[in-house]
Amino acid sequence: DLAYYESPPGMQLLHCASMGRTVSGGESTLIDGMAAAHRLRELRPASFETLARCPATFVKQRDGASMTYRRPHVRLSKKEIGGLKTTTTGDREINAVYWSPPFEGPVCLPPEKVDQYYEAYADFECLLNGGDVDCELCQYAREYTWERKLRPGDMLVFNNQRMLHGRRGFSTPVGASFEDMQRHLVGCYTNMDDTLNSYRVMLREKGAASTSILNVGNGTNIVPWEKFREFA
Repeated sequence: DLAYYESPPGMQLLHCASMGRTVSGGESTLIDGMAAAHRLRELRPASFETLARCPATFVKQRDGASMTYRRPHVRLSKKEIGGLKTTTTGDREINAVYWSPPFEGPVCLPPEKVDQYYEAYADFECLLNGGDVDCELCQYAREYTWERKLRPGDMLVFNNQRMLHGRRGFSTPVGASFEDMQRHLVGCYTNMDDTLNSYRVMLREKGAASTSILNVGNGTNIVPWEKFREFA
């Protein structure tokens, strides 16, 4: 979400406040965008190269909002790794994926790049959303999409620059009460740095600082607490 921000938030929380008992459908979905981008690099290297190089246009235009930001759909690590310069996108780590079709505007690309961009876009769309066509790209979404109907009190917490979320369509019967037909999710975002800092401080205060904190998926490595003790 919020790909039209210069610095999109790192973490998203979705809390299910209500899910009426007559609601049919409305399951929440998640798919790992970074893993999908890695798979695209394996299956369609030219498409991956295009999405990592050609900037898309992300926009939010409505009353009280006028935001635009251009960035590639796939963000890679810097061209220099460990003092060694890399020359191709295939050598670089995937750090983030930005995919938000409802908030995309016209692309600003040289004419000779436009068809190439949309062909790559269609490949990644198949990989993420599947479809009726029986192809290796569509099969990926069928195998790796997580799906669950949330219940009141449930909360999804995920990396906003890695995981892509959505929902299935839903319906309610005619004549159902407002309470029984309501599907209400409340969302918010947090900065990844502040969130991890608060979590690590809490662990330290509770004497559990040696607990490993898993990679958040944006190029950050686990640094054991023992390493920091050397500088204490």
